[in-house]
Amino acid sequence: METTRVAWHWTRTDWFIFALRSSWYGTGLIYYYVEQEQLGQLSYQTFFLFTSLGFFLPLFFWRPHYFHVKHYLLTELVVTGAFSILVNNILGVYLSTSVILMPMLMVGYMMTRDTSKWTIPLFLIAIPLNRIWTMDHSFTFFIQYIDILLFFSIGIGFNRITASQKRFKQLLAANAQQLNEIEQQNKVLQHYANEIERLALTEERNRMARDLHDTIGHHFTSVAIGLDAAIFMIDRQPELAKEKLATLSEVARTGLSEIRRTIHQIAPADEESLLTKQLEKLTLDFSTHTETPIDYEWSGTEYEAPPHIKHVFQRYLQECLTNAKRHGEATYIRVSLHFQPDHLSLSIYNNGKAMSSATPGFGLSKMKQRLQEIGGTFEIKQEDGVTIRCQIPIRRDSFGSN
Repeated sequence: METTRVAWHWTRTDWFIFALRSSWYGTGLIYYYVEQEQLGQLSYQTFFLFTSLGFFLPLFFWRPHYFHVKHYLLTELVVTGAFSILVNNILGVYLSTSVILMPMLMVGYMMTRDTSKWTIPLFLIAIPLNRIWTMDHSFTFFIQYIDILLFFSIGIGFNRITASQKRFKQLLAANAQQLNEIEQQNKVLQHYANEIERLALTEERNRMARDLHDTIGHHFTSVAIGLDAAIFMIDRQPELAKEKLATLSEVARTGLSEIRRTIHQIAPADEESLLTKQLEKLTLDFSTHTETPIDYEWSGTEYEAPPHIKHVFQRYLQECLTNAKRHGEATYIRVSLHFQPDHLSLSIYNNGKAMSSATPGFGLSKMKQRLQEIGGTFEIKQEDGVTIRCQIPIRRDSFGSN
């Protein structure tokens, strides 16, 4: 509870205390109206006045929707203290503890840590002590003081109950707010999840498009060039042409199988083989099918590369070989693979025609994008032919070395 003005919504405890306080003052007025002789020199009108002031004045500072601790306690102190001094010290009327018990309970109920510094000395010491001089026996005062402490303790008990109720309501409100925030965050996360799923599907479609482009372009370039050669050979060397056609038929079947594997998300059958062997097979097959001399070399200490990097290098080599033959009309190609501790690089040189544009075509553009996605670099040099080089960083602590 604060000592300044605050909004105050009464709890059930507040209403119970109010009912108890009203009953106390009401029964006191009725009792002393019937037993007026116990008031001695104090007239019933004066008793009624002070009792009414003691009941109504504090309500200015403790009522529904308004609460001011310090003003309430000061009002109780002035009214109760003045009435106690009047009755006990001036008029010498013995009213037991009926005048101060309910105020003591209210003080215990309203007291805070800050106000306790002055309420305890004044209400528990100063006000009760002014009665001791008017009593014949100190034992009687001691018994009545026990009643004062009891009522004060009951008030403190109700104080703790109210504070616990407030903390509980605040906790419920905080939990409700957190639940609402969690629900809002869940909605945002669900939106992000849907967006990520959509982007993942788009990326997967793009990946499949690149794979299909690389696979189809590589194999059908081989088939197309081989068929051109077979056409010229069919009249002069029919047997050799038949062998060539049989080989091209096998190339077409292999390409179809790879297309099916791509569509069904099946990894290449040689995924577990070393990168050097995979690239060597690709160059050898392409050289055989297109009758193009290809030198293949690799340097450094070979280690096992992650599957996705193997896949990127395979598609990159297929695209470069296909472009060299289809667009550059190359008659010689050199493939160089280099193993470094922190990166892998692959260079493909061909003696074909230079590119007509500095901007790579669709296939190479997609390869460049794919390389950038995994942190790789891509460059093209056109001096005495065309050299296309890519480099991919390697973290060898993330996979086993060979």
